Amino acid sequence: MDHRSTSTVSFVNGMDDYAGAEIWMLDAAEGLRDRGWRVSFVAPPGSALLDAAQANDFVVDGISIRFDAAPWTIAKLWTTFTRHNVRAVLCNRLKDLKAAGVAARLAGVPVVLQGRESDFPLRNRFYYRWYYNHVATGILVNSNATYKTTLRSAPWLDPDRVHLLYKGIDRRRFFPTPPSPGGPTVVGFVGRLDERKGIPLLMEAWTKLIAGAPEPRPILRIAGTGPLRDTLRAWQLALPHPGSVELLGWVDDMPELYRTLDLLVCPSRYEGFGLAAAEAMACGRPVIATHVSSLPEIVQDGVTGLLTPPGDANALRAALSSLIDDRDARERMGQDAVIRIETEFDRETMLDHLETLLRPPLRGRYRPQPKDR
Repeated sequence: MDHRSTSTVSFVNGMDDYAGAEIWMLDAAEGLRDRGWRVSFVAPPGSALLDAAQANDFVVDGISIRFDAAPWTIAKLWTTFTRHNVRAVLCNRLKDLKAAGVAARLAGVPVVLQGRESDFPLRNRFYYRWYYNHVATGILVNSNATYKTTLRSAPWLDPDRVHLLYKGIDRRRFFPTPPSPGGPTVVGFVGRLDERKGIPLLMEAWTKLIAGAPEPRPILRIAGTGPLRDTLRAWQLALPHPGSVELLGWVDDMPELYRTLDLLVCPSRYEGFGLAAAEAMACGRPVIATHVSSLPEIVQDGVTGLLTPPGDANALRAALSSLIDDRDARERMGQDAVIRIETEFDRETMLDHLETLLRPPLRGRYRPQPKDR
């Protein structure tokens, strides 16, 4: 009997936010369900992820995971996993592993995967070693950068338990369309409006760029929410040409947004996977990104976009100016970007690998070797 139809994989995410990790979880869950898996979600009551999962007809349980290894939370999770016949759990944060991972092991769940979304080093502390070595049965990393940082900072972690799983892009939704003819060049930014995503750097670079830009001036279209929203609004109003910036807030239809752009900018200080960069490339848009974390694994400098040194506003301005002024280069890079996504970041390939990792035992199964890129 195919275990996919009789057992459940549960995605556990204690965050209230709805960003790249949450978007990927929901998309991966939809892909697994289409392949015959039963899927459930555990997330805080009223969280965006829980609401989205429920709206998409997944089994959901609203459980807050706030205190490390709280026995009352573990008891709730144990009951949930037992009731739904959960056979694999995928945890988002270490805090989730401390509760859901323990509950899963107590419930006899054979596969407990812990996700690593950013290339931050692991701390050399006893409880890290215990949870990663004895509660998680495997660690998912989203890039070579995260893989290398994880193992470099944690020599106590068995490399055979660390699995590289790139995010996959659904090319049925994110597909290329020709750029709009004529009019101003439209540059996009997609992400959380905070310092980690490089918002101050982008503001500085755009201020310098727009000061001397001739008509028709390029437009910077910013999609996202976050703590720097008011700062961005004040900056926009203080510009000599406020119309050169558009603050869109949260956008539901991301494929349609990418198709209104001519290129995307990702000026991050550090990254997880860089989902927005991959999505824009699938839509045939080149990407200007900082040379940090996983972004060089997605964006090939001079081929599918441009890479700039982190924190260098002048370099970012120069890169923006060069592509804004060169439509032929944008179209050439956009075509190469589509091929890049098809060959390296395809959703169906990602789901194939994820399915393998969700089936026990982990040892001896798929584990792609990280490559220098």
